[in-house]
Amino acid sequence: MKAIYRKEMRQYFHSPIGYVFLAIFIFINAFYFLLQNLLTRSGDITDYFRATITLEMFLIPILTMRSLSEEKKQRTDVFLCTMPVRRTDIVLGKFFAAETVFLLGLAVTLAFPAILAACGSVQLAITAGNYLGIILVMSAFIAVGIFASSLSENQIVAAIISYVIIFLLWYSYGLGTAVRSEALLALLNRVSMMRLYSQLVMGVLDPAAIFLELAVTFIFLFLTAFVLERKRG
Repeated sequence: MKAIYRKEMRQYFHSPIGYVFLAIFIFINAFYFLLQNLLTRSGDITDYFRATITLEMFLIPILTMRSLSEEKKQRTDVFLCTMPVRRTDIVLGKFFAAETVFLLGLAVTLAFPAILAACGSVQLAITAGNYLGIILVMSAFIAVGIFASSLSENQIVAAIISYVIIFLLWYSYGLGTAVRSEALLALLNRVSMMRLYSQLVMGVLDPAAIFLELAVTFIFLFLTAFVLERKRG
């Protein structure tokens, strides 16, 4: 797994994608912090997170779309599948590399609550809940992106598949008028990323919500490993 991780990190920063992702990520977050907190003199960091999360959701497929699609396009996926490593190690190496790039960008935003703390208006529990929520949600979306990347050698197609799945996971809470089955509606409402995230940003650390976020991440990583195993077969 370490070799895959190092390889992925080199690819992120030996090509423009890592720098482009970080530049856009930091710009969006800084712009909305200025807009939502500094200009309005608001100490509620939740406003900033709510304004940025949907935009960040659209950045994640840009980060992950090449993870396995590029391997397929260059036919190096055959080499990966014949390496004496487990499929789970390949998937985890790619996942943790993408996660690292995301966390690098997120680490820069720690300056924002520090600024609010210097002004005496930071809410520690809510700030921690927001950061935990965004890490859990984006980790799940990174897993979705890597899974979508395993399905096609075309990066644009992989990104589109990611957007569709992410959209369904995030907005399933608002599908009430389109779903006839009460059981299905209850399930969609229960697993809605938007609902789970909303709980965390209010400082409510619901173990069930955290477990479901982690479960979604695990499921899509497992599906990716399954796709690679079939390729090996």
